[in-house]
Amino acid sequence: MSYTLDLTQKLTMMKNVWQLSRIDGQNTPLGTIEQARMKLKEQVKCTLPDGSGLWFAIKARSALELATTYDITDGMGAPLGTMTKDFAASLGRSTYHVETPTGKWTVTETSQVQAIIRRVVGLVVDIPWLLRVQFSILNSAGQQIGHINRANMKIKDTYEIRVDDDSLDMRVAAAMGVAVDAFMNR
Repeated sequence: MSYTLDLTQKLTMMKNVWQLSRIDGQNTPLGTIEQARMKLKEQVKCTLPDGSGLWFAIKARSALELATTYDITDGMGAPLGTMTKDFAASLGRSTYHVETPTGKWTVTETSQVQAIIRRVVGLVVDIPWLLRVQFSILNSAGQQIGHINRANMKIKDTYEIRVDDDSLDMRVAAAMGVAVDAFMNR
């Protein structure tokens, strides 16, 4: 079974906010994700659409972002998995390793060339909405089982998260999308 999520950023001054929905013919809302800015340790919370509770959370284990590990928990605080930035690999292509009780995945920029262009152009001019952002989600065998793609030419960041592996929890896939946008300072 596969699923597709839509992660759309809302423009706010004091925090990063995204709306998360499942693309299933009805655009089913799944939650609102919030990240306070200017925190030493990254912390993200996703509340249910009606605001009645927490659906999942992401919390950095340390303030140092070079190779930080993030804990992903459910609404009750039980672990769903971890996501670790691979600092060495990220010098060329931003890369995260994700581990859950049901498997291991890697999220990495799809194109080395695009990754380099994004970095070089980013040093010269700050127009991130113009640059393509595409990530592949790979299983432990290195096979692509999904992607995270940002829509081009939009003021607000909008990501399509497509997963063709039902052993990857939807909340963990959403956390991957947040990492692609927020933890890399897009």
